[in-house]
Amino acid sequence: MGSRWTASGPNEVGIDGYIELFDPAKRVPLGLNLAVQSKVVSSIRDAVDEFRYTCDPSDLQYWLKTNLPVILIVSDPETQQGYWVSIPEVFRDWKPGDSTSILYRKEQHRFSTASLSELVRVGAPKGGLYLPPRPTAERLWSNLLAIEGLPAVVYVAATQYRDPTDIWEILNRKKIHPASGWIIWEKKLVSFEDLSNSDWDSICEPGTVEGFDTVEWSESDDPERTRLFVQLLNKTLRAQVDARLRFWPKDDCFAMVGEKRKQSYKSLKRTSGLSVVSPFSSKAKDGRVFHYRRHLAFRGQFRFLDGAWFLEVTPTYRFTSDGFKRDMFHESRLKKIKEIEGNRAVLSCVLFWANHLQPEDGLFAGPQPPIIFGELKTINVNIGVEDKSWQQNDPDTAALDQQSSLQGLLPMEIPMGEAK
Repeated sequence: MGSRWTASGPNEVGIDGYIELFDPAKRVPLGLNLAVQSKVVSSIRDAVDEFRYTCDPSDLQYWLKTNLPVILIVSDPETQQGYWVSIPEVFRDWKPGDSTSILYRKEQHRFSTASLSELVRVGAPKGGLYLPPRPTAERLWSNLLAIEGLPAVVYVAATQYRDPTDIWEILNRKKIHPASGWIIWEKKLVSFEDLSNSDWDSICEPGTVEGFDTVEWSESDDPERTRLFVQLLNKTLRAQVDARLRFWPKDDCFAMVGEKRKQSYKSLKRTSGLSVVSPFSSKAKDGRVFHYRRHLAFRGQFRFLDGAWFLEVTPTYRFTSDGFKRDMFHESRLKKIKEIEGNRAVLSCVLFWANHLQPEDGLFAGPQPPIIFGELKTINVNIGVEDKSWQQNDPDTAALDQQSSLQGLLPMEIPMGEAK
């Protein structure tokens, strides 16, 4: 634990020694001391989950009147097992004649390096004490999805059309489905599509097509050009995803469509499955039953950070009455689910979208999508917090995970060979 042990010596009368607690990150004493009585109990090796130890009443009376918190450690040196309890907490209301038996639960009372935070709590003053995390490395996952590839050229051409609806009417009539997006700007059409192609003859004015290196737009210092480039990226992302993923302007999100289903993806450690479309029903006070579906969704925003482009992925949900039409209670249902989903559920959704925006996962139209996404941006830091250290004292964590699991928000692990 990085703390100091001092034995009492041969003349001890009920206290075997003292632990002086140290801050493991700064290696300085915390000014907290615990008195320790240690007992060897070889029978604990035969206990599966729990066992009992009975204290001598005279020892207990002595421990309870000391001015230091006393912990009782029972151990089996041969098997290196040790378990501890805080005497003042276990016997808070004890009086002579009461039972002196202590129930040790192995999982709960194990004495190990992970016990430090609990020892600090036992020895801390009433106002509490802050214990910084150990200097352990940790990898942090962001929701920034790197863009690894873009079309090499941005095409600009003059056009007589001012309304996108008119252009879509022509494209649909010709059964042309552009793989990239396009925008109208100052009587011009801007696109990653080659506008000199015959498909665009009736839309663009002949002889006006110009091609610019994409970096002239993507790395421009002109705010107006950067704004237009982001618009082009947004339109292109909408164009390159197939019918299973649609953009809904009113909700400003991309959402899964279709019937009830789970879909596999690569989580941090293994292949997992996540409910992407889930059916539900609710009952009104008058007995009417409302059926609705919850669709996995995300909001995407392109950002230029530190000389590179990223898609910021913000997970969300879309509720429908039939798989497409927005449910009349969408807002209230969305608010409710945001209240119960925990960190694990949000991380799972971010990883899901990062996985499914990869070109090899089949969400895109055509063999080579215009925007090629890479991996999520990660950061390695030298100071980390072990999740178990804070979650074990947070009653909300277990409750949130339970509700998230019931709602199908947590991933279902799938063996690698069974992923579908």
